[in-house]
Amino acid sequence: MPQFDKITFFNQIFWLILIFSSFYFILLKNYLPKIGSVLKARSKKLLKSNTLAGEFKAEELSVLSDSSRIFVGTATLCRTSLLNGVGKSNDWLNSSNSSLSVSDLKGTQEEYFKSFGKISAKKFLI
Repeated sequence: MPQFDKITFFNQIFWLILIFSSFYFILLKNYLPKIGSVLKARSKKLLKSNTLAGEFKAEELSVLSDSSRIFVGTATLCRTSLLNGVGKSNDWLNSSNSSLSVSDLKGTQEEYFKSFGKISAKKFLI
C-alpha cells in the first residue's frame, strides 16, 4: 500500500506536522485574538443592553404606578365633586319644597285644570 510506504512515510508525517502546526500558530496568533475581542465586545454590549432593559423596566413600573395613582386621585376628586353637587341639589330641593305653601299649589292646580278643561272643550267643539 502506498500510504504506508516506508520510504515516503517519514516525509509525509513531517509535512503533515509542519503544515498543521503552522496553520495552528497562524490561527493562534492572528485570528483567535480577533475572534476573542469580538466575543468580548458582544458580551459587553449584551450586558449593557440588559442593564438598560432593567432600568427601562423600572422606569416603566414607576410611570405605571404614577399614572395609576393620578387616575385614582382624579376619580376620587370627581366622586367628591359629584357627591357635593348632589348634596347641594338635595338641600336646594328640600328648601324649595318646604318654602312652597299648600295654598299656592292649590291655586296653581285649579288654574291648570280650568285651562286644561277649556282646551279640551275647544278641541271637541271644533
